[in-house]
Amino acid sequence: MGSDHTTQWSSVEQWSPTLFLVGGSLLIGHAAMSAVHAFTDIVTPPDAFVTTGHFVALVGLLGLYPVLANRTPRLARAAAATGVVALVSWFVMTVVRFFELAGIVSSLGDALPDVFFVIVLASTILTYGLFGVATLRIDSSRSIGLLVLVPSILTAALVVDSVLTGVSALDGVFIGGGLALSMMALGYTLRTWDRPTDHAASPSDVVAG
Repeated sequence: MGSDHTTQWSSVEQWSPTLFLVGGSLLIGHAAMSAVHAFTDIVTPPDAFVTTGHFVALVGLLGLYPVLANRTPRLARAAAATGVVALVSWFVMTVVRFFELAGIVSSLGDALPDVFFVIVLASTILTYGLFGVATLRIDSSRSIGLLVLVPSILTAALVVDSVLTGVSALDGVFIGGGLALSMMALGYTLRTWDRPTDHAASPSDVVAG
């Protein structure tokens, strides 16, 4: 069982760059749909790009855990714990969004309580922030650490802007576009990253926190 878990975890780690590229591509779709809303009167279907893109990117982010756990174990475990919360939250939102597309529910806001969205945003900001700080502590990964921090900063900026001026389609264009570009840049950078290979962390540490 332990060997199977290690193999599965290694597979996530191996696919991490691709997952960031896919997540970033989906968020480009979100930015494009937001631009349609902002600059035209065209009616579009519910935006499943944003929820799916965040979910896929977070799976890729958790793929960094094995490298970080041996270098900064406490910080890595804290990052993984918040990451699991964020991942589950975005998965739920993705499922509900597809229910909305199918006409089963009217909207995310009607299907989920307000506190759920607070949990989603807070856990997302903390996850990228903690992973970013943990990655910066590895000598060979300063550029990667900075790229990991970008989604945390942009999501925090989205929250502040929404509180001050309300949610708008332009937020999706600019902040969503920034998230997409940062995730794609992270995916490309991870492909050439010479990762430390002396980690020996168990995937069960993620659940244990």
